[in-house]
Amino acid sequence: MSQAFGGPRTSAKGPEKGVFPLDHFAECREVARRYLACLAAHDQDASQCVDLSRGYLECRMQRDLMAQQDLNELGLVRVQPAAGAGAEEQQQRQPEERQQQQQQK
Repeated sequence: MSQAFGGPRTSAKGPEKGVFPLDHFAECREVARRYLACLAAHDQDASQCVDLSRGYLECRMQRDLMAQQDLNELGLVRVQPAAGAGAEEQQQRQPEERQQQQQQK
C-alpha cells in the first residue's frame, strides 16, 4: 500500500477536550433549542440559563456525545431559585432529573 504524498502513516488521535461529535441524530436538539431560547430571552446572559445548559451537557454525556465530567468542574453550579420563584418550572424538571439519576445508576 502506498503512502499519501510520500509521508509516513500516522494513527488517528482522539479529540482534544472541547471537541466532540456533532449530534447528527438530533438527540439533544430540544434541550439545545430551549437553552438558545433562554439566551435570547435574557439578552445572551448565560447565568440566567445555567440549568438548561446543564441539561444540554447531561443529555450529550448520556448519549456518549461527549466525555463524562462533573459539571461543577465546568463551572456549572446549580442555581437555587428564590422561595416561590420558578416553582412551576422546578416541578416540571424534577421528574426529568430523577429519570437522569436513575439512568446513571
